[in-house]
Amino acid sequence: MERLMLDMHWFLGRFRRIFFMALPENEADYEKSRRRYIVGDAAAQTIVQLAGGTFLVSLMLSVGFSDAQAGVLTSVASLAALFQLFTMRMVNHLTKRKLFVCLMTVQKLYLAFIFFIPLLPVQDSARQLLVIAGYSVAQICAQIGTPATQDWIASLVPARLRGNYFSRKDAVCVFVTVTMMMLSGIVMDATAGERQSTGFTLNGSMILILVFLNAWAFSCMKEPRLGEINADGKEMHGKLKYKYSKKTSAHDGNLLMEMKDAFKKADFRMAFTLTLLWQTAFYCATPFNSSYQLEELGMPFTFIMVMGFVCNMLRIAITPLMGRLGDRHGMAFLYKYSLIGILLYFIFFAMAVPSNAYPMVILGTVSSALGWSFAGIGLFGVQLELLEEGKRDIQLSILLALSGAYGFLVSFASGCLLDFLQRVLAALPGQRLYAQQFTNILGAGFLLITILYLKCRVQKRERQL
Repeated sequence: MERLMLDMHWFLGRFRRIFFMALPENEADYEKSRRRYIVGDAAAQTIVQLAGGTFLVSLMLSVGFSDAQAGVLTSVASLAALFQLFTMRMVNHLTKRKLFVCLMTVQKLYLAFIFFIPLLPVQDSARQLLVIAGYSVAQICAQIGTPATQDWIASLVPARLRGNYFSRKDAVCVFVTVTMMMLSGIVMDATAGERQSTGFTLNGSMILILVFLNAWAFSCMKEPRLGEINADGKEMHGKLKYKYSKKTSAHDGNLLMEMKDAFKKADFRMAFTLTLLWQTAFYCATPFNSSYQLEELGMPFTFIMVMGFVCNMLRIAITPLMGRLGDRHGMAFLYKYSLIGILLYFIFFAMAVPSNAYPMVILGTVSSALGWSFAGIGLFGVQLELLEEGKRDIQLSILLALSGAYGFLVSFASGCLLDFLQRVLAALPGQRLYAQQFTNILGAGFLLITILYLKCRVQKRERQL
């Protein structure tokens, strides 16, 4: 019994040291934490891809979802961001957030679970409900933890190094992600048909391993957030912290007050408008292109994954250069040009039909890879520049929650439009047209507006910073 108590005290002490006393003490600790974040984020991004895109669409089609329903469900991640509004006060009152982030990371296990659902001896309607429930819970937890995670890594990377660091991180993450996607794509093709459930099981097993890798990497990071300190400038823990604590939280306002305060600031409104424009362009078309390649264009998993792998090698090669250029010329400046690649991706997919599917998809995938070499980094960098540093975490919560819910509504409206167009276009005589061609044209139009907003408004503000 005494041995058990000693082991318990050792475990609790170790637990507190890892999750509540992990202050970086020198530059080596900061650098080690930044490297660990790359490992964790590489696992996280791979999970997103293995539990989304063509893999998720294939799973949903196998349990009876339609193309439009599959496209809308893949956008649940955006709607899940709305839950950040209801948890941000609780999160912002946490002195240390490392444990919270790690717990939210572990909830991605539900993404592994949904790929084992086809093995269950139940009807398709029950499988559909389980897929929706598992995917939604995982996405809600992931989105709730996102602002705290982003604020955490932002506090570990000085502003002058962000373009270079995030580009290096992105290059590593993309390499790991596309390699795993290609392997999983080959497995899915090899197990197509009657053995499809085996492919889903193997995909779910890979996600399971990556979830634990993601959580382990984050648990090894240091957290610069300071709690209460004593007269000697040292951080207090346990009973001392509560005995001598006299400070109040900087985030005591209620939700409406925090939102009102955020929208009073011109920089926040600019970041919000830019994010909405991007969400509109992205969710008009992208959620439906995976099913378009699989169903209407009839492309095999292996071709889609190998093509993505080859094109993303190009993305990896140029991403570090793009990051350095972003630090030199400004995030908004380079972000604007990266969006041109995604604009071309929409245009090429709008031109794709079964007779020219392979050249159009190849051109579109190459353009997308070039655009994404900086698009994600650029948007995040612009947001960090425009948000108030002292309230960056709570403003990120508001920004991501509202824009995420908006993105889901755009996806839902686009799904309804897709259903309508599929019925109408199928009845038209002459050359066959596809609904996804129209959604891609719509996405290209909104992306052009986003590029003009970046040039005329955001770049002008960036030069004043």
